[in-house]
Amino acid sequence: MKQKRLILLALALILTMCSNNSTTEIVESVEDVEVKQSQQENTQEDREESTQKEQTQGQQPQNNNPFLDPGFADCLINEFGEDRYKELQNERPTAEEEQRIGNCMGGPQGQGQPPQGQGQPPIGQETLGSNETTLSSIHLSYLGSIRSKLNGLGNVADASIVEMNDGRLRVYFKNGNEPQANIGGFDNLIHSAVSSDGGRTWTIEEGVRVPVDSPIEALVIDNKVIAWGWEKSPTGDTLVRYESDDGFNFSKVEIPLFESRDCKDTEGNPMGNLGDPSITKLNDGSWLMHAQELVSPTGDFNRRACVATSPDNITWTSQPDRMYGGEEDVTTNPAIKLNSSGVIEWIWPTFNFMVYRSGNDGFTWSEPEYLVSAGDPDFLDLSNGTKLLAFGNFGPRSGSALIFAKRITSNYKITVVETMKTSIPSKTWKVEGARADDVKVVNICLDIDLADTPGASVEIKESNGLLEVTASDSNETFFNLSCVYILVGPEQVMG
Repeated sequence: MKQKRLILLALALILTMCSNNSTTEIVESVEDVEVKQSQQENTQEDREESTQKEQTQGQQPQNNNPFLDPGFADCLINEFGEDRYKELQNERPTAEEEQRIGNCMGGPQGQGQPPQGQGQPPIGQETLGSNETTLSSIHLSYLGSIRSKLNGLGNVADASIVEMNDGRLRVYFKNGNEPQANIGGFDNLIHSAVSSDGGRTWTIEEGVRVPVDSPIEALVIDNKVIAWGWEKSPTGDTLVRYESDDGFNFSKVEIPLFESRDCKDTEGNPMGNLGDPSITKLNDGSWLMHAQELVSPTGDFNRRACVATSPDNITWTSQPDRMYGGEEDVTTNPAIKLNSSGVIEWIWPTFNFMVYRSGNDGFTWSEPEYLVSAGDPDFLDLSNGTKLLAFGNFGPRSGSALIFAKRITSNYKITVVETMKTSIPSKTWKVEGARADDVKVVNICLDIDLADTPGASVEIKESNGLLEVTASDSNETFFNLSCVYILVGPEQVMG
């Protein structure tokens, strides 16, 4: 406590030298800070206060480049000029520029400070204590991945899987850009890869499959591969449809106009541009579409999802009363599919997990279950009975990866533990039913074992048959280890 007080006093002295406050005011501010820190450990309201305090001190969020955050755009352009603003989306600012960034990070709401939820984890999800969530009994066994840096690709993301007539798998993905990772090789169009071993290994196919700069949904319908995406138009993004007889060569077909603005929220307001349209056929023969809102009108971490229906998979109508998200962020594109048993499955990516629900009509749903944290999922029941799941993840130094897994039954029980931020990004799990030597911690985007990585560490504590696994990696710049997973047992069950 004495050491903490000395640190606080030193900080206050520094602040005073800059603001000419009196010595009496210094002591009082130290005592106030100590009171606030005590309260932060116990109440959610003070966690919000702590986050605001960090911003008013001009500190840049660890997990975000402010030059890529639209919430700071106006202030930063005014501060640096438009040309330098664009350069700093890809360059590290100088020491002098870092000081100037603080001018846009600590102002009043609407004057360079983004709305709550932009540029930082949502309040309540940036944990200052600890929180635990047990993953679903839907266990995922890791199969393989497609990694951007290994294949000279851009930010590979938004997988859409189909099974071809010869039993091979083809995955379509967007070859996008991610400035934070300094990745080249992108064109923001749809590319593809094929697998002959059920998703374990993949071969990248040359060329562009679908010339749209949005993610797509691809389904096999009547022996054709149908692909939907969004195409820019003068009045907003327009839903487009492409068809292919062989899954490799696609041509555009005309469909009735459906624009992103045709999706309405519950108050009748048009939604903004939308992400990957996830589409499935329902048991009654009609069709259902879910699509993520790319930017929330109230902040980046309040995004919603549009729901639309179609009688024929050609003409679409928004269903505002079925829209979801907002209070709980739709972080990336959701996925919805009719499985081989006639059950409709829905995966909703949120900040910490992928939420899984199921139902029979696309309208009423089961209670939620929780899958590993990831983005842009897609899944498919294969003809051999395998239930395949694909999703993506990204790290600023590692680039991105498309990750493939299959569902299995397992006796392992895996709980994800959210812990207080530390100076070194870390991640903790609890595992029941396994031994210490059954557990491996890997960065899938880089294909490395953290136990063997300089600057990283893996600690496993065992007590009464329960393992507590904590991984850290000083090489990362995100506050969380987004590409890091545990693989448990010979089945490589993911957590």
